[in-house]
Amino acid sequence: MSVNDTLKAAAKFFELPEFPNGKALLLKAATTSNKKPKPDTQAARLGARVKKVFIDREWVRQYNLVCGFKEDEISLTAAQVVASPLHMFLLSRPEHPMPMLGMVHLHNSIESIKPLEYGVPYDVVVTVGETRGIPQGLEFDLHTEFLVGDEVHWKSTLSILCRVKGMPKPAGKPAPVEGLSATGAQYAAVKVPENQGRKYAKVSNDYNPIHLYAQTAKMFGFKQEIVHGMWTAAKTLSIVEAGLGAPARKFDLSFKQPVFLPSGISVKHVTADGASKFEVLAERDSKVLMVGSIAA
Repeated sequence: MSVNDTLKAAAKFFELPEFPNGKALLLKAATTSNKKPKPDTQAARLGARVKKVFIDREWVRQYNLVCGFKEDEISLTAAQVVASPLHMFLLSRPEHPMPMLGMVHLHNSIESIKPLEYGVPYDVVVTVGETRGIPQGLEFDLHTEFLVGDEVHWKSTLSILCRVKGMPKPAGKPAPVEGLSATGAQYAAVKVPENQGRKYAKVSNDYNPIHLYAQTAKMFGFKQEIVHGMWTAAKTLSIVEAGLGAPARKFDLSFKQPVFLPSGISVKHVTADGASKFEVLAERDSKVLMVGSIAA
């Protein structure tokens, strides 16, 4: 399917001359709190595109400094941060029937088909995908692509949960998930300081108050501030990728628990044949915070 077909498949799509302002969109998100989705609500099938987007080398250097990548490396996770204003734009639209604040990032699948480069004008396209009912609420997808013409160079599917009361309960308990074996595993300890959320907010332009201060996080039901999930993902990628022997091309992850600030985490990973499986564990009690796989 071409990019034009993808956009036309959306119920409504927007051609934007540039990325919207993230801070302004966060303020707009606060106005969506009166939306009350029901168990049968469907996410609005919206789409948006910004043409001729160049990846800024100085921004990449600042992002890499915060996340742990090499100075000029365009990592797998960087493109999602670049595209995030389009995510916020679509989720804060009046057509979208769910409140933006309080949404939970559940899963991510990122793939590089062709390495992103400096000096190349990319068309960035984001579309809202299907909605699925799960016991906790409504889960829906955001699809993101970086294209040159009709050729996709990078793509991502991001799955989001909107909590909804009254969802059907599962027939039985889910089968227990077997953890990553300790045999052959490597561990990397990471200290996550109290100001990590504010540092990442500066490079990601994601100033969601749950990431900034304990006082603002408590307003949204958290006992203290939590770090951005995509910082945890990027930091994990920077650690695991070093053992692959080649740049990562595929990154799949699922968030299980938030990383509170300040705290310590341990990245546990097992690598074989150019692929790694990983778990991010809480330093204090070894609780699993994030799981996934990375492949070269």
